[in-house]
Amino acid sequence: MPRDKTATYEKIIRCMKEEFLTFGYEKASLNRVSAKVGITTAGLYKHFKNKEDMFFSLVKDTLDAFHSVAASSTHQMETETEYNPFDDDWAMFWVDFIYKHYVGVKLLICCSKGSAYENFEEDLIRKEAEANKEYADILRASGKMKKEISDMQWHILATAYVHLIFEVVRHDMTREEAIDHMQFVRDLLYPGWRQIYGL
Repeated sequence: MPRDKTATYEKIIRCMKEEFLTFGYEKASLNRVSAKVGITTAGLYKHFKNKEDMFFSLVKDTLDAFHSVAASSTHQMETETEYNPFDDDWAMFWVDFIYKHYVGVKLLICCSKGSAYENFEEDLIRKEAEANKEYADILRASGKMKKEISDMQWHILATAYVHLIFEVVRHDMTREEAIDHMQFVRDLLYPGWRQIYGL
């Protein structure tokens, strides 16, 4: 009888998640994964090219989701005159996003050191700062924003926001705790952001 490769693959995925979440990318052991699955390490390479490929397979959907959010936000910012990234919906949006992609977000933020994604959060901060500056230019053109913000200040603002969002996975919050946390972040940061942008 032929082997059930689907069942084996699903077991590999399950064991890989456990390994990367427990030990992080750098200390993850393919020997441990193969032992838990019940195959040889060489058997893993029939499914994945290397450890990097294994990690990517676990975060790909999450990366795609982040890219989709960024593209959608940029489109809204450029086309909707009433676009406001500082309403309550955005704070709760991130709770829903994180819990929909929890494993992928956790791996990227907490377990990616040594992988191609170890700078994921810093890259996200850079993109957030760039998007914020672009939004500021749009508001200045419409006469709403008057304040001048330096590149360092944009970086600081983006760092604070992005870092605070991902405290949810760094501290393994429950969904209820995450909702309270994001309401706190909203109350802490949004009034200042609105003042800066003249909204």
